Amino acid sequence: MKPRKWIKKKPVKKKTPTWWKKRCEQLAIAIAKERDKYICQKCGKKVEGTNAHGSHIYNKGTYASMSADSDNILTKCFYCHMYWWHRNPLEAAEWFKTKFPDLFQTLRERAKTPRRAMNWEKRYLELQKEYEAITSQI
Repeated sequence: MKPRKWIKKKPVKKKTPTWWKKRCEQLAIAIAKERDKYICQKCGKKVEGTNAHGSHIYNKGTYASMSADSDNILTKCFYCHMYWWHRNPLEAAEWFKTKFPDLFQTLRERAKTPRRAMNWEKRYLELQKEYEAITSQI
């Protein structure tokens, strides 16, 4: 049977930088959850599924280049993320400085450094290697 001429195949769309950025953020959150062994960093509960949130320390909007940095993400349960971290940002910042002083300094320096345009596709490949390394240790 001959293919019909009027049926055209859709061209394969090139993935946009926004598409790559979202995938990078998802992968960075997965890395952070694995690193934290799916334990809420605030209350210490074991979390899984939709209760396991990847919470950005420096927000994704203002610090876009840090949005896919697994060091900038902590695992939290739904309650600690939504009802504590977002509702009490000053208290949350103090808690973070106290509990993770070295990471606080590191992220503070990264936030001060202006970043040029990010190659999200390249960053995705780097994150894939990092994810494979962290999951092979388990």
